[in-house]
Amino acid sequence: RIPRHERVDKMPKHAVMAAALVGVIASASAFAPAAVGTLGGSPARARRAAAATNVKMDLGLAQTLVGIPVMYGLLSANEYVTHRYYQHNEVGKVDLYQTLRKMDKIPKLDGGGHIEHHAETYDDMSLKTDNPTWMASAPAQRMIGNKFRGTAFTWGVTRDMCLQCIPTVFPVYALMGWSIPETLAIWLPSMALHGLIWNALHPDMHGLPEVSASDGLPSTWLAGLRGSPYFEYIRLNHVGHHVASGKVNYNVCLPGFDHVVGTHMSVADWTPLVREREIKEVEGALVGNMM
Repeated sequence: RIPRHERVDKMPKHAVMAAALVGVIASASAFAPAAVGTLGGSPARARRAAAATNVKMDLGLAQTLVGIPVMYGLLSANEYVTHRYYQHNEVGKVDLYQTLRKMDKIPKLDGGGHIEHHAETYDDMSLKTDNPTWMASAPAQRMIGNKFRGTAFTWGVTRDMCLQCIPTVFPVYALMGWSIPETLAIWLPSMALHGLIWNALHPDMHGLPEVSASDGLPSTWLAGLRGSPYFEYIRLNHVGHHVASGKVNYNVCLPGFDHVVGTHMSVADWTPLVREREIKEVEGALVGNMM
C-alpha cells in the first residue's frame, strides 16, 4: 500500500489548482496536506516527509499562479491573430501567402463569413436583415441558413479555435514544466469559458437568438453577466471594432493584445465615427454605393 504522503507527492497539483482557480474544476481539497503520522516509529522522518510535502505544494501553487496569466495571454493573442488575420483576411496581404496561393499550395482563406457579418451590421449593432436589397446581395446569400449570422461559437468553431491554440499552448507549458494532462486541465476549461463568454455576448448584442447546447456552448449559462462592468467593457470595445470598420479592437472576450500591438481604440475615440443606420464600406465586402 502506498503511504498517503507519497500519493500526495504524485498528484499534478499545479494543474488541478489552475482548473480550480479558473472556476471550472473545483478540487481545492486536493491541496490539503495529508495527515502524516509516525512512519516506522520515527517522528523525525514524519516531520521531514511533511515538510517535503508542504514544499511541493508551495511550488505547485506558485506554478499555478504563473500558469493562469500565461494562459490568459496566450488566448488573448490567439483571439487577436485569428480575428485579424483569418476572419478579416489580413493574411491575404502577406507576400508568402500570396505566393503559396499562386502555387496552389494552400487553400483560399476568406474569413468564414466574418467580413459579410461586418457588412451586414449597422453601427448601432442592428442587422440589415430587414433590407431586401441587402438580403438579395451575394454576401447576404452566403449566410442563408446561418441563424446566428456568423456571430456564434458553434461546436465547429469551438473545435477550430482549440486546434489553433495547440501549436502555442502546449510548447509554452512544456517549457514551464507542465505535463500534457496538467496543461489540458487548465487549457480546456479556459477554452470553454472563452466560448461561453463569446456566445453570451456576441449574438445577443446583434439581436440574435440564444445559442442552445445543440448549436454550441449555451449562451444562457453566462447571460446573467450581461450588463456587468466586464460585459459592458467588452461590448463597447466590440462596438468600436464595428464602428471603425474592423481596423481596431480585435480582442473580443480577452482584452489585452490590442494594447500590446497598438490597435486598441477607446470609446472616446470611436464615438465620433458612429453613423447609425448608414451603410459604409467594409474592406472585402459590399460597399454602400453597390446597395
